[in-house]
Amino acid sequence: MIPFRRRGDDLLLDLPEHEARLLGDLVAQLVTVLESGDADDPAVARLLPSAYPDDEEAAAEFRRFTADDLTARKLANARRVLDDVAAPTAERLDVAGQQSWLRTLTDLRLVLGSRLGVTADGPSPSDDPHVVVMHDVFDWLGYLQESLVQTLG
Repeated sequence: MIPFRRRGDDLLLDLPEHEARLLGDLVAQLVTVLESGDADDPAVARLLPSAYPDDEEAAAEFRRFTADDLTARKLANARRVLDDVAAPTAERLDVAGQQSWLRTLTDLRLVLGSRLGVTADGPSPSDDPHVVVMHDVFDWLGYLQESLVQTLG
């Protein structure tokens, strides 16, 4: 089943219950990561990258003026997605909702990719069954994102 489809100017979201629960769990974890603000967490570093990687002082100054606002916007997007996946039936996504979904799916893939060690060359191979499943989740999030982008196009 294709999760997104167009109806006029709106997009309809229709996820099976088990997918909505999984996505809700992942987004709730994203909220936890964002709220922690742990600068030593590679996922946080990926979500809030340094504007000046070669100048720590300039990077800290830039972060001081932008990190709170960027984090607040990421949290607002994630909470919108949480509200949408909690809906019991097909949900209509207005333009703001569509943007929240695009941004949150990107953030989820960034966090999961940082946890899995995904690079430009692709994911790190693993025989660990938990890691294999998480690679499948990473791919599924990509499928959701691609479905949304194609439906918007």
